[in-house]
Amino acid sequence: TVGVTAIAVFAAHRMVQPLVLLENAVQSVGPDAILPHLPERGPAEVRATARALNSLSSRLRKAIESRMRLLAAAGHDLRTPITRMRLRAEFVEDDEERGLWLADLDELERIADSAILLVREESGKAAPETVWLDRLVADVARELKDQNLDVTVTEAQPVSVRANRLGLARALRNLMINAATHGKRASVMVEGSGDGKAQVLIEDEGPGIPPELLGQVFEPFFRVDPG
Repeated sequence: TVGVTAIAVFAAHRMVQPLVLLENAVQSVGPDAILPHLPERGPAEVRATARALNSLSSRLRKAIESRMRLLAAAGHDLRTPITRMRLRAEFVEDDEERGLWLADLDELERIADSAILLVREESGKAAPETVWLDRLVADVARELKDQNLDVTVTEAQPVSVRANRLGLARALRNLMINAATHGKRASVMVEGSGDGKAQVLIEDEGPGIPPELLGQVFEPFFRVDPG
């Protein structure tokens, strides 16, 4: 009986090992959705599972890198026709019509720049640094006001955070632009708390986002309005 039990325990352990490896691999997936490299050692079942997961991770990484290169190329290629269209728009005689053309071209240019910046951030992530959030918000708001966007900082408590400055500035800029363009105007507050946390509140007067679409708002270039 003892021998049979020992054999059963050993067999069960051999069968469970690949499942444990798979579970640990899934739990260790990073924000970039890539599996970490797993050591291919141990029993044959474990080695086969690790080899399969490493192959899957490699294919995923190559697919993501390919999409990023395509995105960067599209962003760069858009700049040339946008420049040509801007030059032609300057010759439109009707002031209102010319303004509409230039506003659309500004939006296209921001989309192209966002694509390029997204690729740069993903391909070379900078180490976190100390960033004064109130100053960064003020700088972004001032930049957007110079572009004739209705952005106002109503309150800015001095608070610092550890973050990637470029990525944080890009996120704040995109949110403020969306609030000022699709929500009429942006009202921004920076708040700090005693427990070392910080909060940026950006309010607008737009229609809001339907609850069923909230899970998609962090996807690149997602828009609530399909038009």
